[in-house]
Amino acid sequence: MPRKIHFQVVYSSSSDEQYPASELNHHGPLVKGWQSSRFCSYPQELILQFEHAVRLRRVQLLAHQYLIASKIEFFLGDCTSDDSVMLENARYTRLGYIELSSNERTEFKARELKSIHVDAEGMFLKLIIHKNYSNRSNFYNQVSIVAINVLGDDIDKFHENSENQPETTTTRSDQISIIDDLAFAMYQDPEIAAIIKNLDRKKQECVRDEKFDQARKFKQATQELIKVGERLARYEVEKRQAIENEDYDIAQLKKDKMELYRAETYRQLQVLNLLDVVIENGKGTDFLKRLHEIVNNEQHQNEFKQETPHIPKQQNSKRTRNTVQTHRSPESNVSHNGPQTMHESSTSILPGHGNTTRRTSIGVGGNSGGYVSPDFPKPPTPYEDKVVPTLRNRNRTDGGHGHGSVMGSTDIGGINNEETESMYGGTNVASNDDATAGLNQAEMIEANQMMIVFDKQLIGKLYHRNHEEREKALDEIYQILKSFSGDHEDARAYLRAGSFVVARMFRFDVLATFSHSLKLFHLLMNDYVRQHSIQKQDIIASLERVLPVLLQRTGDSNARLRQRAQEAIIESASYPELKPLHVIPHYCVSPFNKTCAPRLAISRCELIEELMKIFDVKAGDNGLNVDNVSKFCAQALEHNAGEVRELAMKIFLNLYKSDGAIVKRYLPPDNDQTRRIKKYRDIFDAFDRMDGITTTDPSETGRKSVGVSETGKRDSQKQQHTAREQQKSFDGKSTRSKSRTPTRFDRKTPTTSVADESEFTPENTCIFCGEKNEDFVRDGLEQHYWTNCPMLRRCQECNQVVEIAIYVEHLLRECEKKGKYQQCPRCSEAIGNDFDVHIKLKECHETQPNTSRCPLCHTNLPEGDKSWRDHLMEVDGCLKNPRRIQALKHNTHTSQQKAVVVPTSQVNIMKKSTTGGQKKVTTTVK
Repeated sequence: MPRKIHFQVVYSSSSDEQYPASELNHHGPLVKGWQSSRFCSYPQELILQFEHAVRLRRVQLLAHQYLIASKIEFFLGDCTSDDSVMLENARYTRLGYIELSSNERTEFKARELKSIHVDAEGMFLKLIIHKNYSNRSNFYNQVSIVAINVLGDDIDKFHENSENQPETTTTRSDQISIIDDLAFAMYQDPEIAAIIKNLDRKKQECVRDEKFDQARKFKQATQELIKVGERLARYEVEKRQAIENEDYDIAQLKKDKMELYRAETYRQLQVLNLLDVVIENGKGTDFLKRLHEIVNNEQHQNEFKQETPHIPKQQNSKRTRNTVQTHRSPESNVSHNGPQTMHESSTSILPGHGNTTRRTSIGVGGNSGGYVSPDFPKPPTPYEDKVVPTLRNRNRTDGGHGHGSVMGSTDIGGINNEETESMYGGTNVASNDDATAGLNQAEMIEANQMMIVFDKQLIGKLYHRNHEEREKALDEIYQILKSFSGDHEDARAYLRAGSFVVARMFRFDVLATFSHSLKLFHLLMNDYVRQHSIQKQDIIASLERVLPVLLQRTGDSNARLRQRAQEAIIESASYPELKPLHVIPHYCVSPFNKTCAPRLAISRCELIEELMKIFDVKAGDNGLNVDNVSKFCAQALEHNAGEVRELAMKIFLNLYKSDGAIVKRYLPPDNDQTRRIKKYRDIFDAFDRMDGITTTDPSETGRKSVGVSETGKRDSQKQQHTAREQQKSFDGKSTRSKSRTPTRFDRKTPTTSVADESEFTPENTCIFCGEKNEDFVRDGLEQHYWTNCPMLRRCQECNQVVEIAIYVEHLLRECEKKGKYQQCPRCSEAIGNDFDVHIKLKECHETQPNTSRCPLCHTNLPEGDKSWRDHLMEVDGCLKNPRRIQALKHNTHTSQQKAVVVPTSQVNIMKKSTTGGQKKVTTTVK
């Protein structure tokens, strides 16, 4: 098994004075890591030297949360036998590279932990660190590495093992000990980490001696101490932060918490007869004196405890990340997952000791009787993605559940000949003959969250093939939750586990099972959360786990199941504890795309229609308002199913009755071009009838005057671009080899539906530049768009034709290479990732209010179509538009030859386009 390899950083290209490269030589919660100097040149280099030649197996790298390199290359160096081991004599072999996430998705609040598998020998490891990602927090274009961990074997031992056990070496090369993992080293209290290492060593000795009961005891103690160490490490970080802020009251409070928490841990270890094992090399001796005092002071208190002691519970609720977190990259493959740091909880530190007159069976991470510190509980387990088999409640055969107990049950009274079984003692091994035995890893992770509070055999029924067994299990859980009378922390744990149960059961297609699940869902989200005063964040976390599954079932093929799901959502939206949270309206009003399943889209529209009867949309303080409902309907109008569009139109009309012109902001402009599309013509005609206005004929030229705000004008301008692009889309259908012009997607201005494209009437006029030509009717407008129209241009990235007025938005939203661009906050143009270079250019001028930005000449223009036409087509217009000069020459030549039906210049252009341009169009279609 690979072990941790010690190293020293012997070279770095640059480093910040406060973050030297020597910070990488050791690991711990207070390690700051290495940072490059400000405005350094790239690439940067780091070279690590090992104590002796090693067989490298794995490299772990913890990146900074916002000083992130775009790419890191790895090289392994070695010296020949003739050369002395020196940095200058090293010869390097490239191993490969990794790319880091820009971390925008986590808003720069998480650290990425990369795990790189290698198999090579050497003395030096060189890292070439490439340019940083640009973001708001990285002012000086720095890169940083918080920690590096190297795992491998000594060369001599590796070759010796290869000769003796070649197969074992290869099969176990990917396995590492939990104590060698970088996540363990970075987020553990050093003293507790030393204890864990001692326990792990003792566990390995027991395994070699085949003392498996003791090995299991040490393993479970190790798992609990990991959580304790994380809590203590967090307190230490918070104490240091308080000291830096000169908040010494907080610092003293954190110090007291650490001492009491550590003392309680040692006390329980002593009760479990583990203290003599874990206290080695003088570790923890300072706490032994205080530990004896605590035990003596509390000895008489334990005598007066109730006959049935309070059984501590493990709470594994959704945690709030209030500081930097660590997350694994998808390619990471480590046996021990990195902790997500800095989270609160309130459960016991380690399992206590039980009374000799009772028998207790508790699962991993649980507690049993004994003294529990009420003020300094243990944290919830951060390893939710790790399958931990539960042992709790194994002694129950009737499936009953004691009220107020999350982690286990006790048998009180009578004479029990067996000694007390603590958390780390021998527990009854449950039979493996249950439905959870055949679960895959993902299902086992899900089931493990339920088994935190519910019996394993009960959860096994939920995964039973027989739906009657599942329904019995749901009824049992319903009764447990209905009669639950535990404390607040227990109630949170039950709510969380119950939400996992409901989310799982909602996926079954049997109507009876679905009905039982709905019954449990209503109990949790109404009576249960109200009776136990569950906090909002816990309700939201549980509801967000269940609601997406329930919404998906509203599109089920089973009509009765679909109706039951809709009714459940409508009913729960009005619950007093859920209504102020706005979670259900938020999920229901989220727009869907036009390829969404028709049943699901119809149900979503029906849900919005019903929710509008419950909530005051005009007030807008309950999750539904005119804006988000209008956005939803505008997107629903694009759906391919006519019934979905009809429902969206119905909702639009209902909104218009109460809110009037606000609704029109989310529709294309009311003009003759838009009214050629039937769905929009019907909507605007209905609006006119409501307003008492006579409907104008669609062929009438001119634009209806509608009073809108400046924002509405800007939206109308964008919507007109959308309608024009739809015309291009239609023209593209006329020739198979021609490319479709992309439409612009905007949340406020939906594009026209593909289903209604046939309602366009092609003309001999370009709707962009206004040029009239009879050849357009015969040959189509596509060639004009691709080569001549001064209002359009080809995208330099994807080669699609885009209107110049929305070219910036195309690069940011639609282009297949949109990841290369970001929007400049100063000039609002689409720029590359090198923000500094853009700032130095003279083209970056601050955008003025109520203006548009020309992406060609970088000047500010007044808003409106006329200003764009004048700028892109007139004589004194945009100097950077090459098509403008061509169009001016063409118009002049056309006016001189009015008697000619088809001007010679135009014929030449079309011939040139026919012979060469058309072929180019075909070959550049993406």
